[in-house]
Amino acid sequence: MIIDAHVHVKGGDTYRRELDPDDTIRYMDQAGVDKSCVFSICLPSRESNELTRKAITGREDRLIPFAHMAPEEGAVGLDAVRRAVEDWGFRGLKLHFGEVQGEITDELFLPILELGASYDLPIVLCCAHKPEFPDRWADAVPQAKIIIPHLGSSSDQTMNWRFFDVAKRHDNIWLDTSFTSGPWMIREAYHALGPSKLIWGSDGGGDYNPPLPEMAKVKVWEFPEPDYAKIMGGNILDLLGGSV
Repeated sequence: MIIDAHVHVKGGDTYRRELDPDDTIRYMDQAGVDKSCVFSICLPSRESNELTRKAITGREDRLIPFAHMAPEEGAVGLDAVRRAVEDWGFRGLKLHFGEVQGEITDELFLPILELGASYDLPIVLCCAHKPEFPDRWADAVPQAKIIIPHLGSSSDQTMNWRFFDVAKRHDNIWLDTSFTSGPWMIREAYHALGPSKLIWGSDGGGDYNPPLPEMAKVKVWEFPEPDYAKIMGGNILDLLGGSV
């Protein structure tokens, strides 16, 4: 099964667009993607999750909903995540350093990671070139299943290596390959970490960054078929509990 582990309903690009889920399905079909993990960002938590719920309605066989939380909302945001998981059956959680207006702190993020871990959710944590935080938090909340997008950075290969080091030292950190500007770094990550630490994603949604080019960035290296299958769906499926 091929699963795109990083797809937007509302994007984080300059225009903060809402992305048409029917276009998402069309491009999934083009690339042979079976299912996609989808989430909204750049909105308050409640609105993000309601937008994601609307997008998956009637498409539940293809789209796997992840909750979003704006960290500075505190208890209100935590309640929004609980509602999404307990009432609506959301399967993961998306957090993004770039949405925080003030400082990144343990006080903001550790309660969210603890809540995600209590539900056994995979947590997509976009770290904005700050590997020291997941490095510390992986030990603080060892039950948290942390997925760091873009191999840690979509544009800085030196930063990619720093995140490789963090992922290598923590059993509960994985890296996703989405929107990687240096495709060769996917090959380097494979050799540094092995196939069980890598998760494929497009960082797409709607007609923004379709999955086919992002798939090619993995396929070109001709990894052994069992390893390719892990990267392209097996690893995220395991983190989702083995069923979607």
